[in-house]
Amino acid sequence: MIEVDFTLKRDNFDVSIKEDFHVGITGIFGPSGSGKTSLLQAIAGLAKPENGRICIQGTEVYNSENGVNVSVQKRNIGYVFQEGRLFPHMTIEKNLLYGMKRYGSKHLGFDQVVDLLNLRHLLKSKPSMVSGGERQRTALGRALLSNPKILLLDEPFSAVDVRLRSQILPFLLKIHRKVKIPILVVSHDLPDLLKLTDRLCLVQDGRCIGHADYHDLLHSVSALEMFGKNSIMNSITMEVKDIDPDKGLTILSANGEENSIRVKCEKSQHIYKLGEELKIFISSDDIALSREKLKDVTIQNQLRGKIIDIIDRGATTLCMVDVGFQLVVEITAESGKRMSIEKESVVWCLFKSVAIDVAG
Repeated sequence: MIEVDFTLKRDNFDVSIKEDFHVGITGIFGPSGSGKTSLLQAIAGLAKPENGRICIQGTEVYNSENGVNVSVQKRNIGYVFQEGRLFPHMTIEKNLLYGMKRYGSKHLGFDQVVDLLNLRHLLKSKPSMVSGGERQRTALGRALLSNPKILLLDEPFSAVDVRLRSQILPFLLKIHRKVKIPILVVSHDLPDLLKLTDRLCLVQDGRCIGHADYHDLLHSVSALEMFGKNSIMNSITMEVKDIDPDKGLTILSANGEENSIRVKCEKSQHIYKLGEELKIFISSDDIALSREKLKDVTIQNQLRGKIIDIIDRGATTLCMVDVGFQLVVEITAESGKRMSIEKESVVWCLFKSVAIDVAG
Protein backbone atom coordinates (compact mmCIF):
# COMPACT_ATOMS: atom_id res chain seq x y z
CA MET A 1 0.00 0.00 0.00
CA ILE A 2 1.09 3.60 -0.64
CA GLU A 3 0.08 6.26 1.89
CA VAL A 4 0.58 9.89 0.89
CA ASP A 5 -0.26 13.07 2.79
CA PHE A 6 1.85 15.96 1.55
CA THR A 7 1.93 19.46 0.09
CA LEU A 8 4.27 20.17 -2.81
CA LYS A 9 4.79 23.69 -4.13
CA ARG A 10 4.86 23.97 -7.91
CA ASP A 11 5.27 26.96 -10.23
CA ASN A 12 1.73 28.31 -10.15
CA PHE A 13 -0.06 26.25 -7.50
CA ASP A 14 0.37 23.81 -4.63
CA VAL A 15 -0.22 20.08 -4.98
CA SER A 16 -1.86 18.82 -1.79
CA ILE A 17 -2.74 15.12 -1.82
CA LYS A 18 -3.91 12.86 1.00
CA GLU A 19 -4.76 9.37 -0.27
CA ASP A 20 -4.05 5.66 0.22
CA PHE A 21 -3.34 3.51 -2.84
CA HIS A 22 -3.77 -0.24 -2.40
CA VAL A 23 -2.41 -3.24 -4.31
CA GLY A 24 -3.75 -3.25 -7.84
CA ILE A 25 -3.88 -0.68 -10.64
CA THR A 26 -5.05 2.87 -9.91
CA GLY A 27 -5.55 5.32 -12.75
CA ILE A 28 -4.53 8.92 -11.99
CA PHE A 29 -6.75 11.03 -14.21
CA GLY A 30 -6.99 14.77 -14.74
CA PRO A 31 -6.30 17.59 -17.19
CA SER A 32 -2.77 18.70 -18.11
CA GLY A 33 -1.11 20.68 -15.34
CA SER A 34 -3.42 19.35 -12.63
CA GLY A 35 -0.68 17.76 -10.51
CA LYS A 36 -0.76 14.12 -11.69
CA THR A 37 2.95 13.89 -12.51
CA SER A 38 3.82 15.86 -9.36
CA LEU A 39 2.10 13.12 -7.33
CA LEU A 40 4.30 10.43 -8.92
CA GLN A 41 7.45 12.51 -8.56
CA ALA A 42 6.83 13.06 -4.86
CA ILE A 43 6.31 9.32 -4.30
CA ALA A 44 9.47 8.48 -6.28
CA GLY A 45 11.58 11.12 -4.53
CA LEU A 46 12.12 13.18 -7.68
CA ALA A 47 10.35 16.13 -6.03
CA LYS A 48 10.56 17.09 -2.35
CA PRO A 49 7.30 18.15 -0.68
CA GLU A 50 7.15 21.19 1.57
CA ASN A 51 5.64 19.11 4.33
CA GLY A 52 3.83 15.85 4.99
CA ARG A 53 4.48 12.13 4.96
CA ILE A 54 4.86 9.36 2.34
CA CYS A 55 4.85 5.66 3.24
CA ILE A 56 5.47 2.81 0.76
CA GLN A 57 4.58 -0.78 1.67
CA GLY A 58 4.89 -0.01 5.38
CA THR A 59 8.19 1.91 5.09
CA GLU A 60 8.29 5.66 5.65
CA VAL A 61 10.27 7.31 2.83
CA TYR A 62 9.42 10.93 3.62
CA ASN A 63 8.41 12.72 6.80
CA SER A 64 8.93 16.46 7.14
CA GLU A 65 8.54 16.36 10.94
CA ASN A 66 11.40 13.97 11.70
CA GLY A 67 13.59 14.74 8.68
CA VAL A 68 13.13 11.44 6.83
CA ASN A 69 13.76 11.75 3.08
CA VAL A 70 14.94 8.47 1.55
CA SER A 71 16.89 8.97 -1.69
CA VAL A 72 15.45 8.07 -5.08
CA GLN A 73 17.80 5.09 -5.46
CA LYS A 74 16.85 3.57 -2.10
CA ARG A 75 13.07 3.86 -2.49
CA ASN A 76 13.10 0.88 -4.88
CA ILE A 77 10.41 2.21 -7.21
CA GLY A 78 9.89 1.28 -10.82
CA TYR A 79 9.27 4.52 -12.72
CA VAL A 80 8.44 4.48 -16.43
CA PHE A 81 8.48 7.86 -18.14
CA GLN A 82 6.31 8.64 -21.14
CA GLU A 83 9.28 8.55 -23.52
CA GLY A 84 10.83 5.42 -21.98
CA ARG A 85 14.32 6.94 -21.43
CA LEU A 86 16.31 3.90 -22.52
CA PHE A 87 20.10 4.04 -22.82
CA PRO A 88 20.58 4.56 -26.58
CA HIS A 89 24.09 3.01 -26.67
CA MET A 90 22.91 -0.23 -25.04
CA THR A 91 21.06 -3.11 -26.65
CA ILE A 92 17.56 -3.99 -25.47
CA GLU A 93 19.10 -6.87 -23.52
CA LYS A 94 21.58 -4.63 -21.70
CA ASN A 95 18.87 -2.07 -20.95
CA LEU A 96 16.84 -4.83 -19.32
CA LEU A 97 19.80 -6.21 -17.37
CA TYR A 98 20.56 -2.73 -16.05
CA GLY A 99 17.38 -2.99 -14.01
CA MET A 100 18.72 -6.06 -12.19
CA LYS A 101 22.02 -4.53 -11.07
CA ARG A 102 20.88 -2.81 -7.88
CA TYR A 103 18.26 -5.09 -6.38
CA GLY A 104 18.00 -8.17 -8.55
CA SER A 105 14.59 -9.47 -9.48
CA LYS A 106 12.52 -11.43 -6.97
CA HIS A 107 9.16 -10.97 -8.66
CA LEU A 108 10.14 -12.19 -12.13
CA GLY A 109 13.29 -13.58 -13.69
CA PHE A 110 14.92 -12.19 -16.82
CA ASP A 111 13.50 -14.86 -19.11
CA GLN A 112 10.03 -14.45 -17.61
CA VAL A 113 10.04 -10.70 -18.26
CA VAL A 114 11.38 -11.15 -21.79
CA ASP A 115 8.67 -13.65 -22.62
CA LEU A 116 5.94 -11.75 -20.78
CA LEU A 117 6.65 -8.61 -22.79
CA ASN A 118 7.51 -10.43 -26.06
CA LEU A 119 11.00 -8.95 -26.32
CA ARG A 120 13.18 -11.99 -27.10
CA HIS A 121 13.50 -11.24 -30.81
CA LEU A 122 14.67 -7.70 -29.98
CA LEU A 123 17.39 -8.42 -27.41
CA LYS A 124 20.35 -7.62 -29.73
CA SER A 125 18.74 -4.49 -31.17
CA LYS A 126 19.41 -0.91 -30.10
CA PRO A 127 16.49 1.31 -29.01
CA SER A 128 16.72 3.32 -32.25
CA MET A 129 16.03 0.13 -34.23
CA VAL A 130 12.71 -0.77 -32.56
CA SER A 131 9.23 0.77 -32.49
CA GLY A 132 7.84 3.15 -29.87
CA GLY A 133 5.70 0.40 -28.39
CA GLU A 134 8.71 -1.93 -28.15
CA ARG A 135 10.73 0.77 -26.41
CA GLN A 136 7.92 1.26 -23.90
CA ARG A 137 7.76 -2.50 -23.28
CA THR A 138 11.52 -2.50 -22.72
CA ALA A 139 11.21 0.35 -20.22
CA LEU A 140 8.50 -1.62 -18.42
CA GLY A 141 10.72 -4.70 -18.37
CA ARG A 142 13.68 -2.76 -16.99
CA ALA A 143 11.48 -1.34 -14.23
CA LEU A 144 10.11 -4.80 -13.34
CA LEU A 145 13.58 -6.35 -13.18
CA SER A 146 14.61 -3.82 -10.53
CA ASN A 147 12.28 -5.70 -8.13
CA PRO A 148 10.21 -2.58 -7.34
CA LYS A 149 7.86 -2.22 -4.39
CA ILE A 150 5.56 -0.20 -6.60
CA LEU A 151 5.33 0.66 -10.30
CA LEU A 152 4.70 4.24 -11.47
CA LEU A 153 3.76 4.87 -15.10
CA ASP A 154 3.70 8.48 -16.28
CA GLU A 155 1.63 8.92 -19.47
CA PRO A 156 2.84 5.56 -20.87
CA PHE A 157 0.67 5.89 -24.00
CA SER A 158 1.29 9.49 -25.01
CA ALA A 159 4.39 8.73 -27.09
CA VAL A 160 2.77 5.96 -29.14
CA ASP A 161 -0.08 5.82 -31.63
CA VAL A 162 -3.43 4.08 -31.18
CA ARG A 163 -2.22 0.81 -32.72
CA LEU A 164 0.77 0.61 -30.36
CA ARG A 165 -1.42 1.50 -27.39
CA SER A 166 -3.56 -1.53 -28.10
CA GLN A 167 -0.38 -3.63 -28.02
CA ILE A 168 0.93 -2.21 -24.72
CA LEU A 169 -2.32 -2.43 -22.74
CA PRO A 170 -2.48 -6.26 -22.68
CA PHE A 171 1.11 -6.40 -21.42
CA LEU A 172 0.27 -4.08 -18.53
CA LEU A 173 -2.64 -6.33 -17.58
CA LYS A 174 -0.34 -9.36 -17.71
CA ILE A 175 2.11 -7.58 -15.42
CA HIS A 176 -0.67 -6.83 -12.96
CA ARG A 177 -1.69 -10.49 -12.82
CA LYS A 178 1.90 -11.68 -12.36
CA VAL A 179 3.22 -9.06 -9.91
CA LYS A 180 1.04 -8.20 -6.96
CA ILE A 181 2.26 -4.66 -6.26
CA PRO A 182 0.53 -1.26 -6.42
CA ILE A 183 0.64 0.25 -9.92
CA LEU A 184 -0.18 3.92 -10.47
CA VAL A 185 -0.84 4.98 -14.07
CA VAL A 186 -1.06 8.68 -14.98
CA SER A 187 -3.03 9.61 -18.08
CA HIS A 188 -5.32 12.33 -19.42
CA ASP A 189 -7.01 9.72 -21.63
CA LEU A 190 -9.93 8.17 -19.75
CA PRO A 191 -10.67 5.29 -22.19
CA ASP A 192 -7.05 4.12 -21.96
CA LEU A 193 -7.20 4.09 -18.15
CA LEU A 194 -10.52 2.25 -18.11
CA LYS A 195 -9.02 -0.51 -20.23
CA LEU A 196 -6.61 -1.11 -17.34
CA THR A 197 -8.69 -0.43 -14.25
CA ASP A 198 -11.96 0.92 -12.89
CA ARG A 199 -10.16 2.36 -9.84
CA LEU A 200 -9.56 6.07 -10.46
CA CYS A 201 -8.05 8.96 -8.55
CA LEU A 202 -9.21 12.27 -10.03
CA VAL A 203 -6.75 15.16 -9.68
CA GLN A 204 -7.71 18.76 -10.41
CA ASP A 205 -5.86 21.97 -9.48
CA GLY A 206 -3.49 20.06 -7.22
CA ARG A 207 -6.24 18.33 -5.24
CA CYS A 208 -7.87 14.91 -5.31
CA ILE A 209 -11.58 15.46 -6.00
CA GLY A 210 -12.50 11.79 -6.10
CA HIS A 211 -10.90 8.39 -5.49
CA ALA A 212 -13.21 5.42 -6.03
CA ASP A 213 -14.58 2.92 -8.53
CA TYR A 214 -15.41 4.56 -11.86
CA HIS A 215 -19.08 3.60 -11.60
CA ASP A 216 -19.34 5.23 -8.17
CA LEU A 217 -17.62 8.38 -9.44
CA LEU A 218 -20.29 8.73 -12.12
CA HIS A 219 -22.72 9.75 -9.38
CA SER A 220 -20.48 12.73 -8.47
CA VAL A 221 -21.23 16.04 -10.17
CA SER A 222 -17.59 17.19 -9.91
CA ALA A 223 -16.37 13.93 -11.45
CA LEU A 224 -18.84 14.20 -14.34
CA GLU A 225 -17.68 17.77 -14.97
CA MET A 226 -14.09 16.53 -15.18
CA PHE A 227 -15.06 13.73 -17.56
CA GLY A 228 -16.44 16.46 -19.81
CA LYS A 229 -19.57 16.99 -21.85
CA ASN A 230 -18.78 14.11 -24.18
CA SER A 231 -20.63 10.84 -23.88
CA ILE A 232 -19.82 8.68 -20.87
CA MET A 233 -18.09 5.36 -21.49
CA ASN A 234 -19.51 2.19 -19.95
CA SER A 235 -16.74 -0.14 -18.75
CA ILE A 236 -17.92 -3.68 -18.00
CA THR A 237 -16.04 -6.86 -17.07
CA MET A 238 -17.77 -9.95 -18.48
CA GLU A 239 -17.10 -13.63 -19.06
CA VAL A 240 -17.07 -15.49 -22.38
CA LYS A 241 -20.02 -17.91 -22.35
CA ASP A 242 -20.16 -19.01 -25.97
CA ILE A 243 -18.44 -18.42 -29.31
CA ASP A 244 -20.10 -18.69 -32.72
CA PRO A 245 -17.30 -18.36 -35.30
CA ASP A 246 -19.71 -18.76 -38.22
CA LYS A 247 -21.67 -15.67 -37.18
CA GLY A 248 -18.59 -13.87 -35.82
CA LEU A 249 -20.27 -13.43 -32.43
CA THR A 250 -18.96 -13.85 -28.92
CA ILE A 251 -21.58 -14.30 -26.18
CA LEU A 252 -20.66 -12.61 -22.90
CA SER A 253 -22.35 -12.74 -19.52
CA ALA A 254 -21.94 -10.82 -16.28
CA ASN A 255 -24.50 -12.45 -14.00
CA GLY A 256 -26.06 -15.35 -15.86
CA GLU A 257 -27.52 -15.92 -19.28
CA GLU A 258 -30.35 -13.44 -18.72
CA ASN A 259 -27.86 -10.59 -19.03
CA SER A 260 -25.85 -11.98 -21.94
CA ILE A 261 -24.36 -9.61 -24.51
CA ARG A 262 -23.53 -10.44 -28.11
CA VAL A 263 -20.34 -8.90 -29.42
CA LYS A 264 -19.55 -8.71 -33.11
CA CYS A 265 -15.87 -9.55 -33.28
CA GLU A 266 -13.93 -11.24 -36.09
CA LYS A 267 -11.20 -12.23 -33.63
CA SER A 268 -13.58 -14.30 -31.50
CA GLN A 269 -12.79 -17.68 -33.03
CA HIS A 270 -9.03 -17.15 -32.76
CA ILE A 271 -8.41 -15.34 -29.48
CA TYR A 272 -11.18 -15.59 -26.93
CA LYS A 273 -11.73 -18.72 -24.87
CA LEU A 274 -14.71 -19.98 -22.92
CA GLY A 275 -14.60 -18.77 -19.33
CA GLU A 276 -12.16 -15.96 -20.16
CA GLU A 277 -12.81 -12.53 -18.64
CA LEU A 278 -13.02 -9.60 -21.05
CA LYS A 279 -13.54 -5.92 -20.57
CA ILE A 280 -16.00 -4.30 -22.93
CA PHE A 281 -16.86 -0.67 -23.60
CA ILE A 282 -20.10 0.89 -24.79
CA SER A 283 -20.62 4.61 -25.23
CA SER A 284 -23.62 5.93 -23.30
CA ASP A 285 -25.06 7.52 -26.45
CA ASP A 286 -24.89 4.20 -28.33
CA ILE A 287 -27.59 2.78 -26.06
CA ALA A 288 -31.29 3.45 -26.59
CA LEU A 289 -34.10 3.03 -24.07
CA SER A 290 -37.43 1.37 -24.67
CA ARG A 291 -40.40 0.70 -22.39
CA GLU A 292 -40.68 -2.82 -23.80
CA LYS A 293 -38.63 -5.42 -25.60
CA LEU A 294 -38.76 -4.93 -29.36
CA LYS A 295 -39.53 -7.63 -31.89
CA ASP A 296 -38.41 -7.91 -35.50
CA VAL A 297 -35.43 -5.54 -35.15
CA THR A 298 -31.77 -6.05 -36.01
CA ILE A 299 -30.60 -4.91 -32.57
CA GLN A 300 -29.53 -8.12 -30.84
CA ASN A 301 -28.70 -6.74 -27.41
CA GLN A 302 -31.83 -5.91 -25.40
CA LEU A 303 -31.35 -5.95 -21.63
CA ARG A 304 -34.15 -5.45 -19.11
CA GLY A 305 -33.30 -3.19 -16.17
CA LYS A 306 -34.43 -0.63 -13.65
CA ILE A 307 -33.37 3.02 -13.49
CA ILE A 308 -31.54 3.63 -10.21
CA ASP A 309 -30.46 7.25 -10.74
CA ILE A 310 -31.01 10.17 -13.11
CA ILE A 311 -28.54 12.99 -13.66
CA ASP A 312 -29.55 16.19 -15.44
CA ARG A 313 -26.95 17.54 -17.90
CA GLY A 314 -29.06 20.31 -19.40
CA ALA A 315 -30.07 19.27 -22.91
CA THR A 316 -29.28 15.62 -22.11
CA THR A 317 -30.00 13.27 -19.24
CA LEU A 318 -27.89 10.43 -17.87
CA CYS A 319 -29.86 7.37 -16.76
CA MET A 320 -28.10 4.86 -14.50
CA VAL A 321 -29.72 1.51 -15.26
CA ASP A 322 -29.28 -1.69 -13.27
CA VAL A 323 -29.39 -4.62 -15.71
CA GLY A 324 -27.51 -6.97 -13.38
CA PHE A 325 -24.59 -4.59 -13.81
CA GLN A 326 -24.72 -0.83 -14.20
CA LEU A 327 -25.20 0.81 -17.59
CA VAL A 328 -25.10 4.55 -18.17
CA VAL A 329 -27.49 5.63 -20.92
CA GLU A 330 -27.54 9.16 -22.35
CA ILE A 331 -30.83 10.41 -23.76
CA THR A 332 -32.13 13.86 -24.64
CA ALA A 333 -34.03 15.67 -21.93
CA GLU A 334 -37.01 15.83 -24.30
CA SER A 335 -37.01 12.03 -24.73
CA GLY A 336 -36.91 11.59 -20.96
CA LYS A 337 -40.03 13.73 -20.55
CA ARG A 338 -41.84 12.10 -23.46
CA MET A 339 -41.21 8.62 -22.01
CA SER A 340 -41.86 9.75 -18.40
CA ILE A 341 -38.48 8.37 -17.36
CA GLU A 342 -37.95 8.46 -13.58
CA LYS A 343 -36.24 6.47 -10.83
CA GLU A 344 -37.50 2.88 -10.49
CA SER A 345 -38.79 2.91 -14.09
CA VAL A 346 -38.42 -0.47 -15.80
CA VAL A 347 -36.79 -0.09 -19.21
CA TRP A 348 -35.03 -2.06 -21.91
CA CYS A 349 -31.49 -1.03 -22.94
CA LEU A 350 -30.90 -1.56 -26.66
CA PHE A 351 -27.56 -1.49 -28.45
CA LYS A 352 -25.98 -3.11 -31.50
CA SER A 353 -23.21 -5.70 -31.31
CA VAL A 354 -20.95 -3.55 -33.49
CA ALA A 355 -21.21 -0.69 -30.94
CA ILE A 356 -19.15 -2.67 -28.42
CA ASP A 357 -15.38 -2.31 -28.13
CA VAL A 358 -13.33 -5.07 -26.50
CA ALA A 359 -10.11 -4.25 -24.63
CA GLY A 360 -7.06 -5.85 -26.20
